[in-house]
Amino acid sequence: MIIPSRPLSATRPSTNSASAPANTARVTPKAFSSVSTFEAGPSAKKAPTTPTTPVPAPQVPVEDVPPKSDPRYDGLKDQALINALHDAVSKHKNLGYDQARKIIFTTLDNHDGVVTCVYTGKELKTNKIPSSNVMNTEHTWPQSKGATGAAKADLHHLFPTDSKANSVRGNYPFGTVTKVKWEENGAKFGTDAQGRTVFEPPDAHKGNVARALFYFSTVYNKSIPANDEAVLKEWNKLDKVDAAEVARNDAIETYQQNRNPFVDDASLADRIADF
Repeated sequence: MIIPSRPLSATRPSTNSASAPANTARVTPKAFSSVSTFEAGPSAKKAPTTPTTPVPAPQVPVEDVPPKSDPRYDGLKDQALINALHDAVSKHKNLGYDQARKIIFTTLDNHDGVVTCVYTGKELKTNKIPSSNVMNTEHTWPQSKGATGAAKADLHHLFPTDSKANSVRGNYPFGTVTKVKWEENGAKFGTDAQGRTVFEPPDAHKGNVARALFYFSTVYNKSIPANDEAVLKEWNKLDKVDAAEVARNDAIETYQQNRNPFVDDASLADRIADF
């Protein structure tokens, strides 16, 4: 399970209150093997006015993207690298949870009026925040494990998921399921080889999960247990950064004024022995 807080020598800078630019290009998610479509029902919550004007999503290919090295991290590893990464990206705009959800469902993960669940591949036609009984917001790092305050609204670890998959995952750690109790579209829930109850995302989202958790651990000074970290580092290599993930990172930067450095350069994770 994910456990809180490791000491960090660097003090996290205060939140930046700068406003985000008005227009943001949206991204095309990775392909899913099995997709169904459902509509937002009449119980869907009415969302405030969209923060930005939606624009047509660029059609980006699903392919591996070469890493972008940053000279600020040259020669650094372990805690020294964690500190440098923290100093570089922890200062960002706190959008607030309602605003973050609005962005996810109307622009960031909305492509031509459709939002796709990152676990099941189910699609939702919507132009507003849907009913949580239909599609919800997945906190890759669970709220019950420390995703509170500004962390609750941090887009770098938030993704759209249908309500059933969101409920199944709950706050269980991620891992490789060997005894399946539930599965859909490659997502699985059950127990791993050690008998732990874990949730396994589909292959197309495994790397995204790993890089989101590496980011969260670095920015919010949270430790990742060794067993979890080993699996995440495997997934980071298995599901490499693609153009869609880079485009999402770019888009989030326009809202929060910070990036996930593990998307820019996934190899950074290998230079940290213990998150």
